[in-house]
Amino acid sequence: MRLRWDWLGPVMRAPYVPALGPVHPGAVSAEVFEDVLAVADSGRFLPYDKDRRWSATKDERVLVDAIVHQPDFTIVPTMSVRGGGLIKLHHYARHDPALAELGKLGQALAHEHGAEAGHRIIWFSERPDHARTRLMVKTFTDADEQAVAGVDELEDSAGADTFGAFADEIGPEGFQFLCQRMKAGHRDGPVLVTVADGRIIGAVGPLSVLPGPDRRMIQPPAYFAVHPAYRGRGHGRRLWRASMAWGWRSGAEAKVLQASIGSAAERLYRTEGLETVGFLCQG
Repeated sequence: MRLRWDWLGPVMRAPYVPALGPVHPGAVSAEVFEDVLAVADSGRFLPYDKDRRWSATKDERVLVDAIVHQPDFTIVPTMSVRGGGLIKLHHYARHDPALAELGKLGQALAHEHGAEAGHRIIWFSERPDHARTRLMVKTFTDADEQAVAGVDELEDSAGADTFGAFADEIGPEGFQFLCQRMKAGHRDGPVLVTVADGRIIGAVGPLSVLPGPDRRMIQPPAYFAVHPAYRGRGHGRRLWRASMAWGWRSGAEAKVLQASIGSAAERLYRTEGLETVGFLCQG
């Protein structure tokens, strides 16, 4: 199936592509959607898919036969098999969707494909009303190259042997997963840390730079956290700026990320001058 860009382009209210997630606004194109559909059910990664860092097989796949493509709206369903299976309906239109009708489609697809986790509806807006997530872009400049005191790479840190404890205390996702990969011998990229009271209390990583769909060099999202007992003291801002300095030195041109509305991360990114490029809503 081919999607008509004269239908889809005008209703793209945020630079978000099914199975890829947020992309740089300059990379949104008919070709990117064609690339995604070309590998829809193959389990293969596109060269610019950030998730290829973590697995040999793509988990989320587009259900091409269930796409609804009309002049004023497009619905692109995907399915992730992880955790029993989840259907996502990506709704592109100039207006918010009729959730009841989309819910029926989601239920039907979940039943047809045995998705035990059910379905989720994702749509987009230019305003934060009813949104859960702000989509943002960081553009690197030579101002990012300045060194940041008090931040080291994990391997060079005096508290390196406390990283496992930090990961456990932060929670079951993110750094625990990264710690397990490190123990298994994977080297996904540098992790920057800050230390206080003889232990790691903040970290960001793994850091990397990948070509985006338009060949722009992108620094993909990384795990980023500060221990709750040490928040509000500037550790997060130092880690962020140190990771931006790493990105600048490594040739990154931009970073595309998302942050929950009202979160500490959103506040940090906004005060650091990131550009908002749209909002993601879920139902």
